Amino acid sequence: MRSLENEQFVKQVYFNQAQMRLTRLASRFATDAQTVIEEAEAIFDAMLPTMAYVDKPQHPLASALFVCNVNLSLYLALKQRGVDVQAFGNALLNGLKRAPIPPPPELGDEALQAQLAEFLQAAHTSQTNPQSGEDVFEVVEGADFDWGFNVTSCALCHSAAQHNAMEVVPYMCAVDDVMSDKNNRGLRRTGSIALGASHCDFRYQRGGQPQRLSEQYPELIRINGHDTTN
Repeated sequence: MRSLENEQFVKQVYFNQAQMRLTRLASRFATDAQTVIEEAEAIFDAMLPTMAYVDKPQHPLASALFVCNVNLSLYLALKQRGVDVQAFGNALLNGLKRAPIPPPPELGDEALQAQLAEFLQAAHTSQTNPQSGEDVFEVVEGADFDWGFNVTSCALCHSAAQHNAMEVVPYMCAVDDVMSDKNNRGLRRTGSIALGASHCDFRYQRGGQPQRLSEQYPELIRINGHDTTN
């Protein structure tokens, strides 16, 4: 059941702990960065009562949505001040590229199997009992990748659409490519719902050649003169 305690947990773990990063990002566009953060915080607080997965923060796709909604709240605060989406998107991607993000811990076979079983169950539930605002997704198998899934209904798109901010979602889709490159996960993608595709596809092959969205959709993910993943 959704509770105030869950909302406070999500805010503490995802918004409050990101404030240093958010302040650095905001300071690229405003001299009163702390005021911008306070405005973003108010926006995030307003999102929480209806935010997907707040009632089940351990869901396999919950953390990705919470992080994206934190970034969305900052974008909305800056958008009110006239910051355009290309400037924000480039700052977001380049900041992530420079950030010293440690690789995720290597899991043993038993832990990997448990994680896969949890993901499979969550995927099945999303298809058989879809909830408003949540992702609907399916696991896919193939011989030319290690791990793959498709998202056919996007929780982030739902959040962004509620705030008339779909223009920023392609840059958040590109975050997945940057994270993959930092961890050598070889993510290959052909599109996303925010880019006009029927679904978001994720195909991972550790050490494989990536296929990045920014290179395929330069008109929607406009990188300032260079590829953020190099």
